[in-house]
Amino acid sequence: MTFKAISNDSTARNSPPFPPELWLTIFSLATDLPGLLSYDGLTPSDLPRPFVKEHEHKLLAESLITKRNIILVCRTWHTLATKFLYRSVLVTRPATLSSLLVALDSRSSGAARSVHVGWWTRRLDVVIQDDHCEASDYALLANIIRRFPNLSIVNLSMPMLPDNDSWLLQLPESVVMALAESCGPSLRVFDCSESILRPCREDLMKLIAAAPNLSVLRCPICSPSARDKSPSARLDVPVMTKLQSVSLMSVFLRDYLPDDREANHFPALRKLTYDCIPPPFLDHTWKHFMRLSCANVTTVHLDYSLQADCLQKELDLLSECCLSLNDLVVSIRSWTEINPNLTLPPSVSYLGLHSKLHKAPAFHFKQLFAALRTISGSKLKTVRLLHADAVEDLRENHRALLESELADSSSCVTFRIEDNEGHLLMA
Repeated sequence: MTFKAISNDSTARNSPPFPPELWLTIFSLATDLPGLLSYDGLTPSDLPRPFVKEHEHKLLAESLITKRNIILVCRTWHTLATKFLYRSVLVTRPATLSSLLVALDSRSSGAARSVHVGWWTRRLDVVIQDDHCEASDYALLANIIRRFPNLSIVNLSMPMLPDNDSWLLQLPESVVMALAESCGPSLRVFDCSESILRPCREDLMKLIAAAPNLSVLRCPICSPSARDKSPSARLDVPVMTKLQSVSLMSVFLRDYLPDDREANHFPALRKLTYDCIPPPFLDHTWKHFMRLSCANVTTVHLDYSLQADCLQKELDLLSECCLSLNDLVVSIRSWTEINPNLTLPPSVSYLGLHSKLHKAPAFHFKQLFAALRTISGSKLKTVRLLHADAVEDLRENHRALLESELADSSSCVTFRIEDNEGHLLMA
């Protein structure tokens, strides 16, 4: 062995250890998912929530693989990186609940041996598709939640209990109360919009009251319960001073109406997402709520499932009640539900459009461009087609039509028509 080799070997053995603080920084950068582990503002995505959630869960699953690989490298890395492993928890099968609870009770993190790893968890996603989920699984879930005192984001998508009434569909009280009692002050986002099981109204009001920092609430439908039949026992809607975004359904609006119908319990509301299925007998109530609570709303996501000739009525309602509205996103069943000569609220500068029919025939696109050529919006600057599949279909299968329609629109359209990534549809 040469002197140089001996010298290098000696230097390697005597080199100072790599500071743990630097390893922690490296692990944080390697496992971070910007915007997914904490709530820093309204979500930038304009796609419907099912698409957004699917993408988020894919990223969370990929990040989990990275985290597991890191902690398996050596004992030191395991000790340092365990808190990153548990920063987000994704549950997709009931069979994993028992082992997760054991892990949460047995592990502790780093030098602070008294701190259980659940202390580090900021996000919980429970996305169970198994129709055979048992009542005991929900009891396990409630116990798991009680190990997470600092949860910020909770997404629940739960199957029906085997013996549950097909109408009630109530999320067990133990799960909701575990959230309220264990992590209420830290909770910023609660989403059960895609869940079959939902909290009953009374449980949801208790959760809201225990979560003064709640910023996003997506629970448009409460499960009916026997307690709903006693108006005297009805809990009032808490004043949500931090709530910026809410998802509602107009036909279930009563669940969110305060006892004082002239009071605004959503003073900080800036984003409204709602399904447009209002029967005539609720029009006045919905309009009154919009006028009272949505004057400062800047973003509206509208899931529209009615006839095309009714869409203008929704736009007129937004014009009347949402005076600060800037961004409007409309999700429709097909492009044929956008009629010509629509008039947007005068304050709207951005219009996002999403069709649930991604592979559309040519005449659907023709109607879309006919509507865009005649749409009226005094401040409209951008129209964006939101779904990548629809944009790809248009460009690849209807390119001649796209070129012709954009050429016909160039003289009368004063706004940008963009693809899903914000680029010009035809550069």
